[in-house]
Amino acid sequence: MRALRGIRSVPPRTVSATLAALAVLMTVAGCGGTDPTLSVEETPVMLPSPPPSTGPEAAELTATGGPLEAGRYTRAGFEPAITIELDGSWQAVQLANGFFDVQQDSGTPDVIAVQFARPSGIFRSGGSSEAVDSAEAAVNLVEANPDLAVVESSASRIGGLEGSHVTVENAGVAHARVMQVPPGALGIDPGRRLWIAFVDTPDGLLAIMVGGSVATWDEALAAAESVLESVRIGP
Repeated sequence: MRALRGIRSVPPRTVSATLAALAVLMTVAGCGGTDPTLSVEETPVMLPSPPPSTGPEAAELTATGGPLEAGRYTRAGFEPAITIELDGSWQAVQLANGFFDVQQDSGTPDVIAVQFARPSGIFRSGGSSEAVDSAEAAVNLVEANPDLAVVESSASRIGGLEGSHVTVENAGVAHARVMQVPPGALGIDPGRRLWIAFVDTPDGLLAIMVGGSVATWDEALAAAESVLESVRIGP
């Protein structure tokens, strides 16, 4: 199965009251690296749960080739059920079984992507992947991958559920695979950075990611913040 490409991976900084705590997406094949000696932070990142929806039912995400209208969206068949709020600047690009994303600046080196996946394994060095069944185990394996440089990691809360997040960059000069998702291998290229929140849900392990270039990482985090804060997991 071919590796997903054209997506870049999201956050940490500390989400003002949310992503500012997430300062510290990825191309389903492309992020990069800076200083691999940066220390791992231990401050938990907490994203507030979105308020109960009182508006119209969420619309289905469709790949239109351009920005979707502002509103609430979901992906039929994806479990757990995910709904997100878009502001009119995002387009749905990759829609597959067990994986979907929305992007800004699609097709450019600075593409920003917010991605949702059901990972079946986390890659180790050498190309093999290991099955995982918890957020903590997934983060531990990502941090142990020598092809990735860890920028930061901590406990997190997103969509009302507890989890663990880690931000990584590509530590070398070749594409680095991060995790196995139903459509194929998801990884990051040199010059890209990926923020991953692993969340334990009643339907299994969920990965929520933000990918962007190292050069414009602050802009990527700022753009992704509203989408992350709007995430609702479950019915």
